[in-house]
Amino acid sequence: MKVYDLQWCATYGMDAAGAAGALAEDGVDTVLVGNRIDPLPTSGVDQEGYLAAGPATCPDDRAWADAMRAAGLAVYQTTATFFDPAVLAEFPDARPIDAAGNPDRGFAWYRGVCPTHQGYLAAKIERLRRVVAELQPDGLFLSFTRFPGFWENWLPDYAFSDADRFCFCPRCRTRFAADSGVDLPGGGTADEARFILDRYGPQWTAWRCARIVEAVDKIAAAVQADRPGLAVMLNTLAFPATDFDGLDPRREIAAQDLSLLAATVDRFELMTYLQILARPAAWLAPAVADARRLAPDRLLLCTLQVAPLYTEGVHAGRGRAPAVTAEDLNRAARAALAAGADGLVFYHWTDILADEAAGGGKRAVLRKLTRG
Repeated sequence: MKVYDLQWCATYGMDAAGAAGALAEDGVDTVLVGNRIDPLPTSGVDQEGYLAAGPATCPDDRAWADAMRAAGLAVYQTTATFFDPAVLAEFPDARPIDAAGNPDRGFAWYRGVCPTHQGYLAAKIERLRRVVAELQPDGLFLSFTRFPGFWENWLPDYAFSDADRFCFCPRCRTRFAADSGVDLPGGGTADEARFILDRYGPQWTAWRCARIVEAVDKIAAAVQADRPGLAVMLNTLAFPATDFDGLDPRREIAAQDLSLLAATVDRFELMTYLQILARPAAWLAPAVADARRLAPDRLLLCTLQVAPLYTEGVHAGRGRAPAVTAEDLNRAARAALAAGADGLVFYHWTDILADEAAGGGKRAVLRKLTRG
């Protein structure tokens, strides 16, 4: 269960022991939780308003983690590896550059970070070492661990362009050339990007995938030196290689190669957000099968949406369903398990609590799933 916020306390009035007990009673075994040491940036769900208005009695991170462990839950602390506007502001040269030569302007709430910026990564690792030292988690959940891309926009009719291809900053181009023995022609960023993509496309993809593996390895080595045996879970794109006429955006755009990452990662979360991506439950079968092909010896978990997202404003008119019903949730869960997923992740607990408060049946679906 993803429990990134504190609405169980600020909105629903639970204490830590009561909230942890409720999760355990619902059959949850692992909680992916946010913390105040390395806080998760605001994303598609605005959390700032209720936190500002909430009571000062919400427990601190360690008390909340201890309560969950006391209830028999495994606790994975969550970080947004390459999405952190506050840290990005300290390293302006970590702003990615696309293949057209333009600095990334992000999309909606999202601002990506170039994964090759060692200063940014070092600052992130220092935060994570503090998280591990102070909160003693069972695992670390790495989200946004990829080259930039607003995957939520990648509906079936999406057409990729140079604006989706990152990163062609001077640091990335120079290191790629040195590592690969490529002589770049000079000229502007867009010219060199086109030269790389046209002549060395497969090498460029492999090099970028290696940079994500390198970053995950550095994070894992640092935190496991402080806490041996700490598990690492990675948030990954769910698109099978057959989507988008074989483009394979997980590897070619995001640079996530599950076959390489499996050497360090214990379990993979597939972001199978069906309502956001406007995919049917049947899409889960090829998504899980493709990930299983790449990482046959690792746990694969499918994340399911509890409530709809991206239906208004700039996101409107894309054909996304306006609701996620209890039956939708049950259908998606059954399809994911039938497809061979080793488990399910629900995004997120606040939506289940809100649905229950409104008289809905999603918590009953959760309990039926976890209790067989």
